[in-house]
Amino acid sequence: MFHELAQLMELHGENPFKHRSYASASQLIRKMDAPALECSVEELLSLQGIGTAIATKIREIGDTGSLALLEKFRSMTPPGVRELLRVKGLGPAKVRTIWCEMGIETPGELAYACEENRLAASKGFGQKLQETIRQGLAFAMEHTGKFLYSTLRSEAETLIRALRTSNPGVSIECCGELRRAELTLKSIELLIASPEWVMPGDLCLEHGDQYVWRGRFPVRVYVCDQMLFGYELARRTSGSEVFVHNYLQPLAKLEFSDEKALFEANGLNWIPPECRDLSQYGQFDATKLVDAGSIHGVIHTHSVYSDGVCSIEQLAQECMRLGYTYLVVSDHSRSAFYANGLSIERVEQQWREIDRLNVALAPFRIFKSIESDILPDGSLDYPDDVLDGFDLVIASVHSQMNMDEQQATERLLRAINHPRTRILGHMTGRLLLSRRGYPLQISRIIEACSACGVCIELNANPMRLDIDWHWIPEAMQKNVLISINPDAHNLSGIGDIAYGVTAARKGGLVKNLCLNCNSLSEFISWLGQKGNF
Repeated sequence: MFHELAQLMELHGENPFKHRSYASASQLIRKMDAPALECSVEELLSLQGIGTAIATKIREIGDTGSLALLEKFRSMTPPGVRELLRVKGLGPAKVRTIWCEMGIETPGELAYACEENRLAASKGFGQKLQETIRQGLAFAMEHTGKFLYSTLRSEAETLIRALRTSNPGVSIECCGELRRAELTLKSIELLIASPEWVMPGDLCLEHGDQYVWRGRFPVRVYVCDQMLFGYELARRTSGSEVFVHNYLQPLAKLEFSDEKALFEANGLNWIPPECRDLSQYGQFDATKLVDAGSIHGVIHTHSVYSDGVCSIEQLAQECMRLGYTYLVVSDHSRSAFYANGLSIERVEQQWREIDRLNVALAPFRIFKSIESDILPDGSLDYPDDVLDGFDLVIASVHSQMNMDEQQATERLLRAINHPRTRILGHMTGRLLLSRRGYPLQISRIIEACSACGVCIELNANPMRLDIDWHWIPEAMQKNVLISINPDAHNLSGIGDIAYGVTAARKGGLVKNLCLNCNSLSEFISWLGQKGNF
Protein backbone atom coordinates (compact mmCIF):
# COMPACT_ATOMS: atom_id res chain seq x y z
CA MET A 1 0.00 0.00 0.00
CA PHE A 2 2.88 2.37 0.77
CA HIS A 3 4.53 1.48 -2.54
CA GLU A 4 1.33 2.30 -4.42
CA LEU A 5 0.89 5.52 -2.43
CA ALA A 6 4.46 6.62 -3.22
CA GLN A 7 3.87 6.04 -6.94
CA LEU A 8 0.54 7.89 -6.96
CA MET A 9 1.94 10.84 -5.02
CA GLU A 10 4.83 11.13 -7.48
CA LEU A 11 2.38 10.80 -10.39
CA HIS A 12 0.42 13.77 -9.06
CA GLY A 13 3.52 15.89 -8.46
CA GLU A 14 3.50 15.80 -4.65
CA ASN A 15 6.48 16.87 -2.55
CA PRO A 16 9.37 14.50 -3.40
CA PHE A 17 10.33 14.20 0.27
CA LYS A 18 6.87 12.80 1.09
CA HIS A 19 6.61 10.21 -1.66
CA ARG A 20 10.21 9.10 -1.08
CA SER A 21 9.48 8.56 2.60
CA TYR A 22 6.63 6.18 1.72
CA ALA A 23 8.80 4.40 -0.86
CA SER A 24 11.55 3.93 1.75
CA ALA A 25 9.03 2.69 4.31
CA SER A 26 7.75 0.18 1.73
CA GLN A 27 11.24 -1.27 1.29
CA LEU A 28 11.84 -1.38 5.03
CA ILE A 29 8.57 -3.20 5.71
CA ARG A 30 9.36 -5.78 3.01
CA LYS A 31 12.53 -6.71 4.92
CA MET A 32 10.95 -6.88 8.37
CA ASP A 33 10.72 -10.26 10.09
CA ALA A 34 7.82 -9.27 12.36
CA PRO A 35 4.54 -8.48 10.56
CA ALA A 36 4.31 -4.69 10.61
CA LEU A 37 0.58 -4.70 11.34
CA GLU A 38 1.19 -6.63 14.56
CA CYS A 39 3.66 -4.07 15.90
CA SER A 40 2.71 -1.28 18.29
CA VAL A 41 3.47 2.34 17.46
CA GLU A 42 6.32 2.23 19.99
CA GLU A 43 7.83 -0.87 18.34
CA LEU A 44 7.55 0.73 14.91
CA LEU A 45 9.19 3.96 16.08
CA SER A 46 12.16 1.96 17.34
CA LEU A 47 12.95 0.95 13.76
CA GLN A 48 15.39 3.12 11.87
CA GLY A 49 13.60 4.83 8.98
CA ILE A 50 10.10 4.86 10.49
CA GLY A 51 8.89 8.12 12.00
CA THR A 52 5.66 9.14 13.67
CA ALA A 53 3.73 9.80 10.43
CA ILE A 54 4.60 6.40 8.93
CA ALA A 55 4.00 4.52 12.19
CA THR A 56 0.60 6.18 12.62
CA LYS A 57 -0.43 5.17 9.10
CA ILE A 58 0.69 1.59 9.65
CA ARG A 59 -1.57 1.45 12.68
CA GLU A 60 -4.37 3.02 10.62
CA ILE A 61 -4.06 0.16 8.12
CA GLY A 62 -3.97 -2.37 10.94
CA ASP A 63 -7.02 -0.93 12.68
CA THR A 64 -9.20 -0.14 9.64
CA GLY A 65 -7.85 -2.29 6.79
CA SER A 66 -7.44 0.81 4.62
CA LEU A 67 -5.47 4.04 4.34
CA ALA A 68 -7.40 7.27 3.84
CA LEU A 69 -4.52 9.03 2.09
CA LEU A 70 -4.15 6.18 -0.39
CA GLU A 71 -7.88 6.16 -1.10
CA LYS A 72 -7.71 9.90 -1.75
CA PHE A 73 -5.03 9.46 -4.44
CA ARG A 74 -6.77 6.41 -5.90
CA SER A 75 -9.94 8.48 -6.34
CA MET A 76 -7.92 11.12 -8.20
CA THR A 77 -6.49 8.55 -10.65
CA PRO A 78 -8.38 6.61 -13.35
CA PRO A 79 -8.14 2.83 -12.77
CA GLY A 80 -6.42 2.30 -16.13
CA VAL A 81 -3.72 4.82 -15.25
CA ARG A 82 -3.08 2.97 -12.02
CA GLU A 83 -2.65 -0.20 -14.09
CA LEU A 84 -0.04 1.56 -16.22
CA LEU A 85 2.10 2.10 -13.12
CA ARG A 86 2.57 -1.69 -12.94
CA VAL A 87 4.02 -1.94 -16.45
CA LYS A 88 7.78 -2.56 -16.70
CA GLY A 89 9.53 0.43 -18.25
CA LEU A 90 7.01 2.94 -16.95
CA GLY A 91 7.58 5.03 -13.84
CA PRO A 92 5.30 7.75 -12.47
CA ALA A 93 6.95 10.48 -14.57
CA LYS A 94 6.43 8.62 -17.84
CA VAL A 95 2.89 7.65 -16.90
CA ARG A 96 2.12 11.31 -16.12
CA THR A 97 3.30 12.27 -19.63
CA ILE A 98 1.28 9.47 -21.25
CA TRP A 99 -1.83 10.40 -19.28
CA CYS A 100 -1.72 14.20 -19.16
CA GLU A 101 -0.07 15.00 -22.49
CA MET A 102 -1.14 12.10 -24.70
CA GLY A 103 -4.58 11.47 -23.19
CA ILE A 104 -3.97 7.74 -22.77
CA GLU A 105 -5.73 6.22 -19.74
CA THR A 106 -5.65 2.42 -20.21
CA PRO A 107 -3.12 -0.30 -21.06
CA GLY A 108 -5.11 -1.12 -24.19
CA GLU A 109 -4.90 2.47 -25.45
CA LEU A 110 -1.17 2.50 -24.77
CA ALA A 111 -0.66 -0.80 -26.61
CA TYR A 112 -2.48 0.65 -29.62
CA ALA A 113 -0.31 3.79 -29.48
CA CYS A 114 2.79 1.58 -29.53
CA GLU A 115 1.47 -0.33 -32.55
CA GLU A 116 0.98 2.99 -34.34
CA ASN A 117 4.50 4.06 -33.34
CA ARG A 118 3.12 7.17 -31.62
CA LEU A 119 5.04 6.61 -28.42
CA ALA A 120 8.40 6.44 -30.20
CA ALA A 121 7.67 9.78 -31.85
CA SER A 122 6.95 11.48 -28.52
CA LYS A 123 9.60 13.48 -26.71
CA GLY A 124 11.38 11.53 -23.99
CA PHE A 125 10.52 8.08 -25.33
CA GLY A 126 12.04 6.81 -28.56
CA GLN A 127 11.97 3.48 -30.37
CA LYS A 128 13.90 1.45 -27.79
CA LEU A 129 11.78 2.54 -24.82
CA GLN A 130 8.61 2.04 -26.85
CA GLU A 131 9.62 -1.59 -27.48
CA THR A 132 10.40 -2.11 -23.78
CA ILE A 133 6.99 -0.70 -22.86
CA ARG A 134 5.25 -2.79 -25.53
CA GLN A 135 6.81 -5.96 -24.11
CA GLY A 136 5.95 -4.85 -20.57
CA LEU A 137 2.33 -4.31 -21.58
CA ALA A 138 2.12 -7.76 -23.16
CA PHE A 139 3.56 -9.34 -20.02
CA ALA A 140 1.18 -7.41 -17.74
CA MET A 141 -1.88 -8.34 -19.82
CA GLU A 142 -0.81 -12.00 -19.95
CA HIS A 143 -0.62 -12.14 -16.14
CA THR A 144 -3.64 -10.02 -15.23
CA GLY A 145 -5.63 -11.62 -12.43
CA LYS A 146 -2.89 -14.06 -11.44
CA PHE A 147 -1.34 -14.63 -8.02
CA LEU A 148 1.90 -16.17 -6.79
CA TYR A 149 1.64 -19.74 -5.55
CA SER A 150 2.92 -18.63 -2.13
CA THR A 151 0.11 -16.06 -1.82
CA LEU A 152 -2.73 -18.43 -2.67
CA ARG A 153 -1.18 -21.31 -0.71
CA SER A 154 -1.20 -19.18 2.44
CA GLU A 155 -4.74 -17.92 1.84
CA ALA A 156 -5.98 -21.44 1.06
CA GLU A 157 -4.57 -22.77 4.33
CA THR A 158 -6.42 -20.07 6.27
CA LEU A 159 -9.62 -20.65 4.29
CA ILE A 160 -9.51 -24.44 4.80
CA ARG A 161 -9.06 -23.98 8.54
CA ALA A 162 -12.13 -21.73 8.60
CA LEU A 163 -14.12 -24.22 6.51
CA ARG A 164 -13.19 -27.15 8.73
CA THR A 165 -14.32 -25.16 11.77
CA SER A 166 -17.66 -24.49 10.05
CA ASN A 167 -17.93 -28.06 8.76
CA PRO A 168 -16.53 -30.44 11.39
CA GLY A 169 -15.83 -33.96 10.17
CA VAL A 170 -16.13 -33.03 6.46
CA SER A 171 -13.21 -33.81 4.12
CA ILE A 172 -11.94 -30.56 2.58
CA GLU A 173 -8.80 -30.24 0.44
CA CYS A 174 -7.40 -27.90 -2.18
CA CYS A 175 -7.25 -29.32 -5.70
CA GLY A 176 -6.47 -28.20 -9.25
CA GLU A 177 -3.46 -26.01 -10.06
CA LEU A 178 -2.96 -25.00 -6.44
CA ARG A 179 -2.57 -28.61 -5.30
CA ARG A 180 -0.17 -29.20 -8.21
CA ALA A 181 1.81 -26.15 -7.02
CA GLU A 182 1.65 -24.14 -10.24
CA LEU A 183 4.00 -21.17 -9.84
CA THR A 184 1.31 -18.62 -10.76
CA LEU A 185 -2.42 -19.22 -10.80
CA LYS A 186 -5.78 -17.49 -10.89
CA SER A 187 -7.82 -19.05 -8.13
CA ILE A 188 -8.06 -21.32 -5.11
CA GLU A 189 -9.81 -24.59 -6.00
CA LEU A 190 -11.38 -26.66 -3.24
CA LEU A 191 -13.08 -30.06 -3.04
CA ILE A 192 -15.64 -30.48 -0.25
CA ALA A 193 -17.24 -33.83 0.60
CA SER A 194 -20.66 -32.41 1.47
CA PRO A 195 -23.37 -30.84 -0.71
CA GLU A 196 -24.65 -29.06 2.43
CA TRP A 197 -21.42 -27.38 3.49
CA VAL A 198 -21.50 -24.13 5.50
CA MET A 199 -19.67 -20.97 4.40
CA PRO A 200 -17.38 -19.12 6.83
CA GLY A 201 -17.89 -15.38 7.18
CA ASP A 202 -15.14 -14.09 4.86
CA LEU A 203 -16.21 -16.30 1.93
CA CYS A 204 -18.83 -14.76 -0.37
CA LEU A 205 -20.73 -16.40 -3.25
CA GLU A 206 -20.50 -14.68 -6.64
CA HIS A 207 -22.31 -17.18 -8.88
CA GLY A 208 -22.47 -20.94 -9.45
CA ASP A 209 -19.34 -22.50 -7.95
CA GLN A 210 -17.48 -19.15 -7.94
CA TYR A 211 -16.70 -17.52 -4.60
CA VAL A 212 -14.47 -14.72 -3.31
CA TRP A 213 -12.36 -15.03 -0.16
CA ARG A 214 -11.61 -11.90 1.85
CA GLY A 215 -12.97 -9.73 -0.95
CA ARG A 216 -9.99 -10.37 -3.19
CA PHE A 217 -9.12 -14.01 -3.85
CA PRO A 218 -11.21 -16.03 -6.34
CA VAL A 219 -12.31 -19.44 -5.09
CA ARG A 220 -13.92 -22.30 -7.02
CA VAL A 221 -15.68 -24.97 -4.96
CA TYR A 222 -16.48 -28.51 -6.09
CA VAL A 223 -18.62 -30.87 -4.00
CA CYS A 224 -18.87 -34.66 -3.95
CA ASP A 225 -19.97 -37.57 -1.75
CA GLN A 226 -17.55 -38.62 0.98
CA MET A 227 -16.94 -42.08 -0.49
CA LEU A 228 -16.00 -40.63 -3.87
CA PHE A 229 -13.62 -38.08 -2.35
CA GLY A 230 -10.46 -40.01 -3.30
CA TYR A 231 -11.42 -40.32 -6.96
CA GLU A 232 -12.73 -36.76 -7.24
CA LEU A 233 -9.58 -35.38 -5.60
CA ALA A 234 -7.44 -37.13 -8.22
CA ARG A 235 -9.77 -36.05 -11.03
CA ARG A 236 -10.02 -32.42 -9.90
CA THR A 237 -6.25 -32.22 -9.43
CA SER A 238 -5.50 -33.80 -12.82
CA GLY A 239 -2.09 -33.05 -14.40
CA SER A 240 -0.21 -33.75 -17.63
CA GLU A 241 -1.76 -35.80 -20.43
CA VAL A 242 0.60 -38.63 -19.47
CA PHE A 243 -0.76 -38.64 -15.93
CA VAL A 244 -4.38 -38.49 -17.11
CA HIS A 245 -3.88 -41.32 -19.62
CA ASN A 246 -1.66 -43.63 -17.54
CA TYR A 247 -2.99 -42.95 -14.07
CA LEU A 248 -6.32 -41.16 -13.98
CA GLN A 249 -8.15 -43.07 -16.70
CA PRO A 250 -7.32 -46.52 -15.24
CA LEU A 251 -8.68 -45.44 -11.86
CA ALA A 252 -12.09 -47.01 -11.53
CA LYS A 253 -14.70 -44.76 -9.98
CA LEU A 254 -14.55 -46.79 -6.80
CA GLU A 255 -15.70 -45.66 -3.40
CA PHE A 256 -12.52 -44.56 -1.66
CA SER A 257 -12.44 -41.55 0.63
CA ASP A 258 -8.63 -41.51 0.47
CA GLU A 259 -6.70 -40.81 -2.74
CA LYS A 260 -3.67 -42.93 -1.86
CA ALA A 261 -5.90 -45.92 -1.11
CA LEU A 262 -7.54 -45.49 -4.51
CA PHE A 263 -4.15 -45.62 -6.26
CA GLU A 264 -3.10 -48.70 -4.29
CA ALA A 265 -6.36 -50.51 -5.03
CA ASN A 266 -5.68 -50.07 -8.74
CA GLY A 267 -2.06 -51.26 -8.44
CA LEU A 268 -0.61 -47.82 -9.17
CA ASN A 269 2.24 -46.01 -7.45
CA TRP A 270 0.95 -42.86 -5.79
CA ILE A 271 2.26 -39.75 -7.57
CA PRO A 272 2.52 -36.66 -5.32
CA PRO A 273 0.21 -33.96 -6.72
CA GLU A 274 3.03 -31.48 -7.34
CA CYS A 275 4.68 -34.06 -9.62
CA ARG A 276 1.69 -34.67 -11.87
CA ASP A 277 2.76 -32.19 -14.54
CA LEU A 278 5.87 -34.24 -15.35
CA SER A 279 5.79 -35.69 -18.86
CA GLN A 280 7.09 -39.12 -17.83
CA TYR A 281 7.42 -41.18 -14.69
CA GLY A 282 9.22 -44.43 -15.48
CA GLN A 283 9.86 -46.28 -12.21
CA PHE A 284 8.73 -43.28 -10.18
CA ASP A 285 9.75 -43.51 -6.53
CA ALA A 286 8.36 -40.67 -4.43
CA THR A 287 10.61 -41.64 -1.51
CA LYS A 288 13.67 -40.45 -3.46
CA LEU A 289 12.29 -36.94 -3.99
CA VAL A 290 13.81 -34.05 -2.10
CA ASP A 291 11.73 -32.94 0.86
CA ALA A 292 12.00 -30.28 3.54
CA GLY A 293 13.43 -32.72 6.07
CA SER A 294 16.31 -33.69 3.79
CA ILE A 295 17.75 -30.14 3.56
CA HIS A 296 20.75 -29.86 5.90
CA GLY A 297 22.21 -26.47 5.04
CA VAL A 298 21.10 -22.94 4.17
CA ILE A 299 22.95 -21.62 1.14
CA HIS A 300 22.74 -18.02 -0.16
CA THR A 301 21.85 -15.51 2.55
CA HIS A 302 22.47 -11.78 2.92
CA SER A 303 23.49 -10.04 6.12
CA VAL A 304 23.82 -6.44 7.27
CA TYR A 305 27.15 -6.38 5.46
CA SER A 306 25.18 -5.80 2.23
CA ASP A 307 21.39 -5.44 1.95
CA GLY A 308 20.20 -7.89 4.61
CA VAL A 309 18.70 -6.76 7.91
CA CYS A 310 20.27 -9.35 10.25
CA SER A 311 23.75 -9.96 11.54
CA ILE A 312 25.61 -13.13 10.56
CA GLU A 313 25.23 -14.39 14.12
CA GLN A 314 21.45 -13.84 14.01
CA LEU A 315 21.24 -15.77 10.73
CA ALA A 316 23.32 -18.59 12.22
CA GLN A 317 21.27 -18.78 15.41
CA GLU A 318 18.05 -18.99 13.38
CA CYS A 319 19.50 -21.77 11.20
CA MET A 320 20.50 -23.67 14.34
CA ARG A 321 17.02 -23.18 15.82
CA LEU A 322 15.49 -24.63 12.64
CA GLY A 323 17.76 -27.68 12.78
CA TYR A 324 20.19 -26.87 9.97
CA THR A 325 23.87 -27.71 10.42
CA TYR A 326 25.54 -25.14 8.18
CA LEU A 327 25.05 -21.69 6.71
CA VAL A 328 26.52 -20.08 3.60
CA VAL A 329 26.65 -16.28 3.84
CA SER A 330 26.66 -14.80 0.33
CA ASP A 331 26.49 -11.02 0.48
CA HIS A 332 26.61 -8.86 -2.63
CA SER A 333 29.90 -8.04 -4.32
CA ARG A 334 31.28 -4.54 -4.76
CA SER A 335 29.68 -3.84 -8.17
CA ALA A 336 26.26 -4.08 -6.52
CA PHE A 337 26.54 -0.56 -5.13
CA TYR A 338 22.73 -0.35 -4.93
CA ALA A 339 22.83 -3.22 -2.43
CA ASN A 340 25.78 -1.98 -0.35
CA GLY A 341 28.11 -4.46 -2.02
CA LEU A 342 31.28 -5.34 -0.13
CA SER A 343 34.59 -3.61 -0.77
CA ILE A 344 37.66 -5.81 -0.44
CA GLU A 345 38.33 -4.31 3.00
CA ARG A 346 34.82 -5.19 4.19
CA VAL A 347 35.16 -8.71 2.74
CA GLU A 348 38.20 -9.25 4.95
CA GLN A 349 36.32 -7.82 7.94
CA GLN A 350 33.48 -10.26 7.31
CA TRP A 351 35.87 -13.19 7.06
CA ARG A 352 37.33 -12.34 10.47
CA GLU A 353 33.84 -12.26 11.98
CA ILE A 354 32.95 -15.62 10.44
CA ASP A 355 36.17 -17.14 11.83
CA ARG A 356 35.24 -15.89 15.31
CA LEU A 357 31.65 -17.20 15.04
CA ASN A 358 32.79 -20.62 13.84
CA VAL A 359 34.76 -21.03 17.05
CA ALA A 360 31.88 -19.80 19.21
CA LEU A 361 29.10 -21.80 17.48
CA ALA A 362 30.88 -25.09 16.73
CA PRO A 363 29.96 -27.68 15.57
CA PHE A 364 27.62 -25.48 13.50
CA ARG A 365 29.57 -24.12 10.52
CA ILE A 366 29.37 -20.83 8.61
CA PHE A 367 30.94 -20.71 5.16
CA LYS A 368 32.45 -17.65 3.50
CA SER A 369 30.74 -16.94 0.21
CA ILE A 370 29.89 -14.05 -2.07
CA GLU A 371 27.16 -13.47 -4.61
CA SER A 372 29.51 -12.15 -7.23
CA ASP A 373 28.00 -10.05 -9.96
CA ILE A 374 28.52 -11.45 -13.43
CA LEU A 375 29.75 -8.36 -15.26
CA PRO A 376 28.49 -7.57 -18.80
CA ASP A 377 31.45 -9.34 -20.42
CA GLY A 378 30.91 -12.48 -18.33
CA SER A 379 33.80 -11.90 -15.92
CA LEU A 380 33.30 -12.02 -12.16
CA ASP A 381 33.51 -9.17 -9.69
CA TYR A 382 36.81 -8.96 -7.69
CA PRO A 383 40.27 -10.12 -8.74
CA ASP A 384 40.92 -13.86 -8.72
CA ASP A 385 43.12 -13.70 -5.62
CA VAL A 386 40.17 -12.26 -3.64
CA LEU A 387 37.74 -14.82 -5.06
CA ASP A 388 40.16 -17.55 -3.96
CA GLY A 389 39.60 -16.56 -0.34
CA PHE A 390 35.92 -17.56 -0.39
CA ASP A 391 34.75 -21.08 0.38
CA LEU A 392 32.48 -20.82 -2.66
CA VAL A 393 31.34 -18.23 -5.19
CA ILE A 394 27.75 -17.82 -6.36
CA ALA A 395 27.77 -16.04 -9.72
CA SER A 396 24.63 -14.04 -10.58
CA VAL A 397 23.49 -11.40 -13.06
CA HIS A 398 21.99 -8.22 -11.56
CA SER A 399 22.51 -5.63 -14.29
CA GLN A 400 22.22 -5.06 -18.06
CA MET A 401 19.54 -7.70 -18.49
CA ASN A 402 18.45 -6.45 -21.92
CA MET A 403 20.93 -8.52 -23.94
CA ASP A 404 19.71 -10.70 -26.77
CA GLU A 405 19.71 -14.48 -26.42
CA GLN A 406 23.16 -15.03 -27.90
CA GLN A 407 24.81 -12.27 -25.83
CA ALA A 408 23.11 -13.33 -22.60
CA THR A 409 24.02 -16.97 -23.14
CA GLU A 410 27.67 -16.23 -23.91
CA ARG A 411 27.85 -14.01 -20.83
CA LEU A 412 26.71 -16.85 -18.57
CA LEU A 413 28.90 -19.42 -20.31
CA ARG A 414 31.99 -17.34 -19.60
CA ALA A 415 31.01 -17.01 -15.94
CA ILE A 416 30.35 -20.76 -15.66
CA ASN A 417 33.76 -21.50 -17.11
CA HIS A 418 35.47 -19.29 -14.53
CA PRO A 419 37.32 -21.73 -12.21
CA ARG A 420 36.06 -19.92 -9.06
CA THR A 421 32.35 -20.26 -9.93
CA ARG A 422 30.68 -23.03 -7.92
CA ILE A 423 26.98 -22.08 -8.14
CA LEU A 424 25.08 -20.25 -10.89
CA GLY A 425 22.54 -17.98 -9.14
CA HIS A 426 18.94 -17.31 -10.32
CA MET A 427 19.73 -18.26 -13.90
CA THR A 428 17.19 -16.23 -15.87
CA GLY A 429 16.69 -13.28 -13.52
CA ARG A 430 12.92 -13.57 -13.76
CA LEU A 431 10.50 -12.13 -11.22
CA LEU A 432 7.19 -13.99 -11.43
CA LEU A 433 4.28 -11.70 -12.40
CA SER A 434 6.72 -8.77 -12.58
CA ARG A 435 9.52 -9.44 -15.06
CA ARG A 436 10.30 -12.01 -17.71
CA GLY A 437 13.61 -13.75 -17.47
CA TYR A 438 16.21 -12.74 -20.02
CA PRO A 439 16.37 -15.00 -23.08
CA LEU A 440 18.86 -17.87 -22.79
CA GLN A 441 19.83 -21.06 -24.55
CA ILE A 442 19.23 -23.00 -21.36
CA SER A 443 20.28 -26.39 -22.69
CA ARG A 444 23.73 -24.92 -23.45
CA ILE A 445 23.88 -23.48 -19.93
CA ILE A 446 23.03 -26.87 -18.38
CA GLU A 447 25.60 -28.60 -20.58
CA ALA A 448 28.28 -26.13 -19.50
CA CYS A 449 27.43 -26.54 -15.82
CA SER A 450 27.72 -30.30 -16.27
CA ALA A 451 31.12 -29.97 -17.93
CA CYS A 452 32.48 -27.53 -15.33
CA GLY A 453 30.97 -29.09 -12.21
CA VAL A 454 28.94 -25.96 -11.49
CA CYS A 455 25.78 -26.31 -9.41
CA ILE A 456 22.60 -24.52 -10.54
CA GLU A 457 20.61 -22.60 -7.98
CA LEU A 458 16.89 -23.03 -7.58
CA ASN A 459 16.29 -19.66 -5.98
CA ALA A 460 13.50 -20.34 -3.49
CA ASN A 461 12.23 -16.77 -3.21
CA PRO A 462 8.57 -17.25 -4.25
CA MET A 463 8.91 -14.39 -6.76
CA ARG A 464 11.82 -16.17 -8.49
CA LEU A 465 11.75 -20.01 -8.25
CA ASP A 466 14.51 -19.85 -10.83
CA ILE A 467 15.72 -22.27 -12.40
CA ASP A 468 12.24 -23.14 -13.64
CA TRP A 469 11.14 -26.64 -12.67
CA HIS A 470 10.62 -27.68 -16.32
CA TRP A 471 14.43 -27.74 -16.77
CA ILE A 472 15.18 -29.90 -13.73
CA PRO A 473 14.75 -33.27 -15.56
CA GLU A 474 17.32 -32.20 -18.18
CA ALA A 475 19.73 -31.01 -15.47
CA MET A 476 19.37 -34.35 -13.67
CA GLN A 477 20.06 -36.23 -16.89
CA LYS A 478 23.37 -34.34 -17.06
CA ASN A 479 24.10 -35.04 -13.35
CA VAL A 480 24.04 -31.33 -12.55
CA LEU A 481 23.49 -30.57 -8.89
CA ILE A 482 20.63 -28.26 -7.94
CA SER A 483 20.91 -26.14 -4.78
CA ILE A 484 17.65 -24.96 -3.16
CA ASN A 485 18.62 -21.52 -1.86
CA PRO A 486 16.40 -19.03 0.00
CA ASP A 487 18.34 -15.89 -1.01
CA ALA A 488 17.24 -14.73 2.45
CA HIS A 489 17.57 -11.08 3.41
CA ASN A 490 16.00 -11.58 6.85
CA LEU A 491 15.23 -14.44 9.23
CA SER A 492 11.79 -15.24 7.86
CA GLY A 493 13.29 -15.46 4.36
CA ILE A 494 15.01 -18.70 5.37
CA GLY A 495 11.55 -20.24 5.40
CA ASP A 496 11.31 -19.71 1.63
CA ILE A 497 13.26 -22.94 1.30
CA ALA A 498 9.86 -24.65 1.59
CA TYR A 499 8.68 -23.04 -1.68
CA GLY A 500 11.93 -24.05 -3.35
CA VAL A 501 11.49 -27.65 -2.21
CA THR A 502 7.97 -27.73 -3.66
CA ALA A 503 9.19 -26.33 -7.00
CA ALA A 504 12.07 -28.84 -7.00
CA ARG A 505 9.70 -31.75 -6.35
CA LYS A 506 7.53 -30.47 -9.19
CA GLY A 507 10.52 -31.06 -11.45
CA GLY A 508 11.20 -34.47 -9.92
CA LEU A 509 14.45 -33.49 -8.14
CA VAL A 510 15.92 -36.38 -6.15
CA LYS A 511 17.87 -35.99 -2.92
CA ASN A 512 21.21 -37.20 -4.25
CA LEU A 513 21.23 -34.41 -6.87
CA CYS A 514 20.36 -31.63 -4.42
CA LEU A 515 23.48 -29.90 -3.07
CA ASN A 516 22.13 -28.90 0.32
CA CYS A 517 20.77 -32.36 0.99
CA ASN A 518 24.43 -33.07 1.72
CA SER A 519 25.43 -33.37 5.34
CA LEU A 520 28.04 -30.94 6.67
CA SER A 521 30.90 -33.36 6.02
CA GLU A 522 29.59 -34.15 2.52
CA PHE A 523 29.26 -30.44 1.76
CA ILE A 524 32.85 -29.82 2.89
CA SER A 525 33.93 -32.67 0.63
CA TRP A 526 32.08 -31.05 -2.30
CA LEU A 527 33.85 -27.76 -1.63
CA GLY A 528 37.15 -29.61 -1.79
CA GLN A 529 36.41 -30.77 -5.33
CA LYS A 530 36.97 -27.24 -6.64
CA GLY A 531 38.98 -27.24 -9.82
CA ASN A 532 38.94 -31.04 -10.20
CA PHE A 533 36.38 -31.22 -13.01
